[in-house]
Amino acid sequence: MKVLLFSCSTGGGHNSAAAALAQELEARRVENRTYDALQFLPKSTADLISHGHDFAYRYAPKIYGAGYRREEKHPSSLFYKQSIRGIGPLYEELIDQAPDAVICVHLFPAMMMTELRCSYGVRIPTYFVATDFTCSPGVGDLQVDGLCIPHRDLIPEFVTAGLPQERLFPTGIPVGRQFLHPESREEARRALDLPVDGRILTLACGSMGAGPLRTTAQKVAELMGPEDLLVTICGSNHRMYQQMQSDFFRPVDRVRVLGYTHEMFRYMYASDLLLTKAGGLTTAEAVAAGTPLLYLNAVPGCESHNIDFMTRHGCALAVSSDEELQPMLQGILSGAIDPRSMVARRADFPTASAAAVCDLALRHAGA
Repeated sequence: MKVLLFSCSTGGGHNSAAAALAQELEARRVENRTYDALQFLPKSTADLISHGHDFAYRYAPKIYGAGYRREEKHPSSLFYKQSIRGIGPLYEELIDQAPDAVICVHLFPAMMMTELRCSYGVRIPTYFVATDFTCSPGVGDLQVDGLCIPHRDLIPEFVTAGLPQERLFPTGIPVGRQFLHPESREEARRALDLPVDGRILTLACGSMGAGPLRTTAQKVAELMGPEDLLVTICGSNHRMYQQMQSDFFRPVDRVRVLGYTHEMFRYMYASDLLLTKAGGLTTAEAVAAGTPLLYLNAVPGCESHNIDFMTRHGCALAVSSDEELQPMLQGILSGAIDPRSMVARRADFPTASAAAVCDLALRHAGA
């Protein structure tokens, strides 16, 4: 049995979902291989998509959000036309690898597989994994065997987009196996050399370090008590890391500034609160870790839908501006607001999501 996984280098979340699926397949001794869908496109197109996405996401989030909303209201065929430019090289790779199933954790490769199915008759069992709590623009046009969605309450939205309900599977968003074997708060703190006592707040805005990290860190540091600790994680944003190091250049034990880390799961277990932008993977990981969430509305678009879904279900807190941040933090730090009360409301969220997705694909491949 062989399964091919297709992601896309437009942020770390999709790659994290693919890695979680690869981890699950390897545990089952199923041969698998992960691809970046952009490698099948002409280099100029791939660079434009990758660099353009990263730039807009980090430095022009309002423009990014405006483009997303435009696609929601007036869908265009631009992304589909750009993605299917890679179907020739993809088809050759499929012939060479002869997979039993394909799992796509990004829209672009799912569009490529749709075109290969509709125009060229390729019938490899194919599944799409939605990594945000919404039916994103273009998803309704996919022709695949199944769509794995984050929560059963999203089924009506996907059906409204034109997708048959019998092909919708509320598996949840795949997260790594480290979230299935949780550590205690004390164990995580000791492993990270963090204080066992006192509150720890972690501020992280995705793998790219997008959003208002600096201003938020300064506000949190001003409001924290003497026993509190703020951990700020800048991801791959080296410029932000250097700026934050400058902001907190004195040897102050109450603020720690980190770059990219492979132990984000431990920081979630160790934390009393995670302040973050509303990425789908970050949300799924925090749910699995039982970490209270406070969203910073950093990047409009699909993340706005993530905020809406989680706050409507009473599973996260959110602020939409710096003006709202201070009273929210004061309420949390004073005890007037208890963010842990939200964790119990997540009981109906799927947890073993990677296993559920793999079950579907392998069952179909072996049928």
